[in-house]
Amino acid sequence: MSIDPSRADWSDELEMLERDGELSRPWVEQAARWLLVLHPQPPVRRFVDVGAGPGHAACQFADLLPDAMITALDPTRAFLDRARERATQLGLSSRFATYEGALDTDVHAVAPADLIWASHVLHHMPNPVDALRRLRGALVPDGVLAVAEGGLPMRVLPGGYGVARPSFVDRLEATVGDYFLHRWSLTDSATGGTKDWPMMLAEAGLEPIASKTFILEHQAPVHARVREHIVDRFTRVRELVSDRLTSEEAAALDRLLDSSDPAGLVRRPDLFLLAAYTVHAARRPA
Repeated sequence: MSIDPSRADWSDELEMLERDGELSRPWVEQAARWLLVLHPQPPVRRFVDVGAGPGHAACQFADLLPDAMITALDPTRAFLDRARERATQLGLSSRFATYEGALDTDVHAVAPADLIWASHVLHHMPNPVDALRRLRGALVPDGVLAVAEGGLPMRVLPGGYGVARPSFVDRLEATVGDYFLHRWSLTDSATGGTKDWPMMLAEAGLEPIASKTFILEHQAPVHARVREHIVDRFTRVRELVSDRLTSEEAAALDRLLDSSDPAGLVRRPDLFLLAAYTVHAARRPA
């Protein structure tokens, strides 16, 4: 369940992205270590995080790449300010840079890179293949691009979440997906159509290496920060698609967000967080 990238002020999303970055650390760590096995030689000297947000992933990669220069690219200044603060707090400021710019058209400004990480940003592009070509152009020969897209939707409660039939969860996901297709006026080229990400990477002139899926799991009973994050996500879903839901679906969502309802998210002892994230790695031909 994504946030809406068309909102006028992305800085309003900073707190949610901070929590998301904190909770995502386990799977990002696994993905980063996997990528470094795929890219043993030459060593990574320049790393770029495209759509870096407040810098969680960039700083994680910096920990694993002690000899690399790290660049965080994002169009939102408030995110980059926070990324610099985080890098300073972690003692990384001497090799941590930020660049404020568009995720596709400005990537040349932070080139060349040995390893580029693009997590859940390319599906925002009107033409992802064109964006992939630009990212390929920012890589050194034999450089690696890692695209985190797809996986499995987040699940937080058993069955129909105790407020509706089991199909409620799938219908809610489908409604959110349809909303974003309409909101962004996305075409088949943006959603992949009949092409998966490895096929689009190949079309962009890259050589697909491998794809791997990583699990994020916070078991019940969850920490307060996990619960807050889940409540925020469902609150945003209601803001975005309440007018697209059936009366039954809207009532079920209202119950989940009702703090006085025993079935509400804030009171459920069985609340958990389970999701899967797929990373696709490809190399620029020498």
